[in-house]
Amino acid sequence: MSASSEVQVYTQAAFETAIKDWLTNLEHIAGALDRSPDLLKRLADDASSFEVRQAVLTPLMREDIPAPVRNFVFGMLANGDVVLLNDVVTELHSLGAAIGGPKAVVAEVTSAVELTSEERAAIEKRLVDQFGLGLDFRFNVDPDILGGLLIRVGDKLLDTSVASRLVAMRQSLGLAAS
Repeated sequence: MSASSEVQVYTQAAFETAIKDWLTNLEHIAGALDRSPDLLKRLADDASSFEVRQAVLTPLMREDIPAPVRNFVFGMLANGDVVLLNDVVTELHSLGAAIGGPKAVVAEVTSAVELTSEERAAIEKRLVDQFGLGLDFRFNVDPDILGGLLIRVGDKLLDTSVASRLVAMRQSLGLAAS
């Protein structure tokens, strides 16, 4: 490997590590705000002091959040721009992809009924534990699956839907699908 390609490998690794660290923390906060629109309204309320809003926002941050990321989010809060956090995350993904950084992996979760915020959070945690950080979660409702979940993460599929189980049962019994 030439010196210039070694430099590129190290540069790419440093960039991916830095952007992933920022994205991981910003996505965590943005996800918590997505699950609680009332909380986002409280944070955007200019009638409350910065200190009050900061006290509301701080518990949403991971304990090990790097100081520059924390200060960035607090800066957005102070400027009344915390509502733009999802847009910032999207732009960081786009910028990272444009210059060769880590790409978000879509985690599409389909359920027969609308999931509660607690159910979504539990699913997100399990998928992050299994597949790692940097997942872009999309939740869909499809009554045709009858129950269970249909989860697609990148090119992997986990199908625990009742509809699929019924098809498999019909096949194992040698019955024609209807």
